[in-house]
Amino acid sequence: MPLPHRRAFGRTAAVLAALVLSACAAPTSVAPDIFSSREARAPSREEMWFVFLESGKTGFTERTALEAMQRGHIANFQRLFGEKKLFAAGPLKDPTEFKRGIAIVKAASQQTLADYFQPDQYVREGYLKLNAAPALVNKPLATEGIDSSGVEEVRIAQVMRGDKVLSSTEASAQRAMLQRLVDQGPFGAWYTLEAGPVAEVLFSRSKDDKALQAALAALPAVKGGAPVAVWTQWFAKGVLMK
Repeated sequence: MPLPHRRAFGRTAAVLAALVLSACAAPTSVAPDIFSSREARAPSREEMWFVFLESGKTGFTERTALEAMQRGHIANFQRLFGEKKLFAAGPLKDPTEFKRGIAIVKAASQQTLADYFQPDQYVREGYLKLNAAPALVNKPLATEGIDSSGVEEVRIAQVMRGDKVLSSTEASAQRAMLQRLVDQGPFGAWYTLEAGPVAEVLFSRSKDDKALQAALAALPAVKGGAPVAVWTQWFAKGVLMK
């Protein structure tokens, strides 16, 4: 059975994609059961977290209640926007329909991050789960000059961690190559994730998936067998400048 929120999630892509802002801190609270991964460490300072919203349990079908859940889902993103806890959010198109969207937030711990999403019934009841990892922001998505009246289709590229452990020389070379791809090439934003199966996340306005795959093919990790996934992503206009 498909996830109950799948069609509704797609219909509200414009609302989710428009939630981009300056961010700050959030209160600490314990709500650990909404995470799909336990690999992310608990930082001792406020820092950036990259969150994949992933499919959880299935079976919810009652339309009136579903519509109410969807309104609450959007309202919680709007609340986080108003409280300046969220940097960016937007739905993505995972071919397997497992990953549903991303959010980039600042929080003192994974527990604090969980508290952000407790008002969201989708998350609270397990229909969506958070897969969060602390992230190094190499080049952020834009937080100013955003046109929230419109949505544009971009691409999210994920370089997986792979089985091969890079040497220090290879790791330095890879970071230099990624920096060049951001400074001179097709990618306009870049985040390094500190835990989980995804190592690097980049965003591009190019819709040439094969060209984006080719641009990443020379990375030491990719040459060593790490997979690369390029999917459709939606943001408000101006979130990704290049």
